[in-house]
Amino acid sequence: MEIWKISQKVSVLSEIIPYYFISLFFSCITLSLFIILYSGELDWLRLLPFIIYSVFAAIPYVLFAMPLQIILNKRPNKFSVLFLLFYILLSFVGVYLFCMVFNTQPLEFVKTKYYYFLSIAAAVFFWFWDSVFLQKRFY
Repeated sequence: MEIWKISQKVSVLSEIIPYYFISLFFSCITLSLFIILYSGELDWLRLLPFIIYSVFAAIPYVLFAMPLQIILNKRPNKFSVLFLLFYILLSFVGVYLFCMVFNTQPLEFVKTKYYYFLSIAAAVFFWFWDSVFLQKRFY
């Protein structure tokens, strides 16, 4: 591969990387707001709980959603239902595995409607912000 082609790919990557983090940031903020509002604990709608939820939301997003996002962004398609389905499927796995780490009975958690609301909401928020910021023709 020629040097100028490598330089061109690095240049394109350096333009894309901030959009990944912006998408991640807004996804974490939106999911944190959803969790606080869904729980009904409006007194938790302060800065410190908001930051804590956002940090914990970033972990599964970085481990599960961002690798899929990188793969899907090779063929960008704004607000694709197929991309949403991929994110939802991966979200079910990610939320379950995250629950296994922090909860002693993940199978009981899977039986609750909160698991499904959380998984689908996490996927929808990430898909939305991904479509807004990243589903462009960079490559």
